[in-house]
Amino acid sequence: MRWDTVDFVIRSAAGWFFRARNAESWIFRGAVTVLIAIHGANWVFKYSGPIWGTAGSVEIGTGGAVPNGILWAVTVVCALLMIGSAVWAWMRYANEQKRLSRKKVFVIEGRGLRDDDGSPLKAAVPDSIVGARVDLVMDLRQRKDGVIVDPGDLLQPVAGMKTLFHQLQKGNDRSDLTTVYGGLTAVPFTFLTGVLLDDEGGVVVMDWDRGASRWRLLDGPDDGLRFEVTGIDEAGSAREVVLAVSVSYTVKSEDLATTFAHPVVRMMLPDLQSSHWSQVKQSALADQFLGVLKQLDAAGVERIHLVLAAQNSAVFNLARRYDKRNLPNLVVYQFERGQNPKYPWGIEMPVAGVVTARVVHGIVSEAQSQGG
Repeated sequence: MRWDTVDFVIRSAAGWFFRARNAESWIFRGAVTVLIAIHGANWVFKYSGPIWGTAGSVEIGTGGAVPNGILWAVTVVCALLMIGSAVWAWMRYANEQKRLSRKKVFVIEGRGLRDDDGSPLKAAVPDSIVGARVDLVMDLRQRKDGVIVDPGDLLQPVAGMKTLFHQLQKGNDRSDLTTVYGGLTAVPFTFLTGVLLDDEGGVVVMDWDRGASRWRLLDGPDDGLRFEVTGIDEAGSAREVVLAVSVSYTVKSEDLATTFAHPVVRMMLPDLQSSHWSQVKQSALADQFLGVLKQLDAAGVERIHLVLAAQNSAVFNLARRYDKRNLPNLVVYQFERGQNPKYPWGIEMPVAGVVTARVVHGIVSEAQSQGG
């Protein structure tokens, strides 16, 4: 037997004996305590020999304090209790391992903005999320670093992820399943992923920390900053509006003008340098987002052109809050700084009666068409 195995067994046994707080551990410790006490009562130390140079003998102890019959009866009972509690502990351990073996963690990772595999999300999922890891990678790369050549070809991998995800869930108790999401994909595909996963209950969202070059949970404090909303009243009775959401960068009016001729409603954080590493904050921002969408729907808006400048996790969380049945038709656009129009294409989301997502090319504004 290898020494590291022996060391593990000893450490585990010691940890269970001294730190466990379940019934069997208390019974085991109680039986050990009784054995030590009752046998200690019958302990005798005898010594015959010189004491400080003088012949003599010493006898210390309480020999015979407990009758032999009672001593052995108590010993047998304690031994049985120790064996029983050890078996009970083993059964508890085996059942726990069986329960844990049923648990699965579906790790959905979107790749698309870089042409290398980088650090896999699966390896970064913390040990506190218990279960066998099931890797679901959406590879949305087209062999050009940071460039999407044909967005239409990438719709199938996203839809295929949702189909495979549901197939893997079959036959499992939902309480045994956990979903983790993280990605580095273009905004329209991130939003589409969020829309497709909106009914999956609690999803643990992770994001790429550029400064630390690692994946991390949204475990930071809430700084209390929320969206400042403008332009709803100016939208009037327009059937189509542009909703510009600025979380990490400002969505510029001059960029919007290259593509759209609709009223613009803005949602902007007062400090774009503020931290987004708080799940509480992102949930609050998603609530605001949903509230604005409801206002636009109540005002008669039938189609929303959504422009987002936000981190991947924020885009995903906003998307999961979109009500696919009760809110207007939605197109989410991709920003390309070096192109004109700046928003050359978008993805029409499978909401408001649209069954399948499709690519929509940027709308040339009325002012631009008149100038051309």
